Amino acid sequence: MPNLSPDDDDFENKSEGPPEPYHSWEEYFEDFDRQLDEAPRVTIRQRIGNPKLRPADEIPDSEIRGELDKLVELLYANTIVIDFIHEIDDREAYLFITEELLSETMDDIRIPDMYSHFIYEEFHPNDIDDVELWAGEFMDTFFKEGTNAFYIPMGTNELYDSNGRPISPDDFKKQIDDFHLAYPIITENQCRTFNILIEGDYATAELETSWAGLRQADQAMIRREGISTLRLKRSLDIGWDVIQAKIIGWNVPE
Repeated sequence: MPNLSPDDDDFENKSEGPPEPYHSWEEYFEDFDRQLDEAPRVTIRQRIGNPKLRPADEIPDSEIRGELDKLVELLYANTIVIDFIHEIDDREAYLFITEELLSETMDDIRIPDMYSHFIYEEFHPNDIDDVELWAGEFMDTFFKEGTNAFYIPMGTNELYDSNGRPISPDDFKKQIDDFHLAYPIITENQCRTFNILIEGDYATAELETSWAGLRQADQAMIRREGISTLRLKRSLDIGWDVIQAKIIGWNVPE
């Protein structure tokens, strides 16, 4: 389904100072601290005014998107945003909001431009799609930018080299950087996840991988194709972190 969040521009505070009606950031944070101490716990349904909503089974398919949009806008008007990482259909989204999310409780804090975000996948994890998503994110970042990227989904407390030996995050990143020194220009890369095995909080993803780039040592253009394997661990926040990477042409020979 399409992104249900309102336009990203609506989330940005356009001025450099605090939002209205505050005259200073000190006043802004003082009000936040006060509300945090005093605010009651309410259900999200109470927060948005206990609206009368149409039951999902009474809404025809032709009208479900419109009802969903109205509900999302009502939530947004009360500084609540729902994020969906993966595609779900409109009826499933409407059922989730009306039958689950509205019963959740939250602190009734009302600060201008401060939004509470709820993530559908925290209620309904989709491990297979999550592993595929984060494995793809790692491979894309690895080939395009390496550790110079703003974020690369890798573990911090548990990491292994290609042979399964424990390795520090700095050494792991250095090995990636060394790859980019050896191949400073990557002209193309393609990865397709074809097998995922999940064992509790750990997962293994196998990816058909091909890439081409300029080898610094002899200024030759080379191409590598084969199977790469990523080992992942469930993140403490959301998603999965790569804890071991065996990538064709990097630390796995053809």
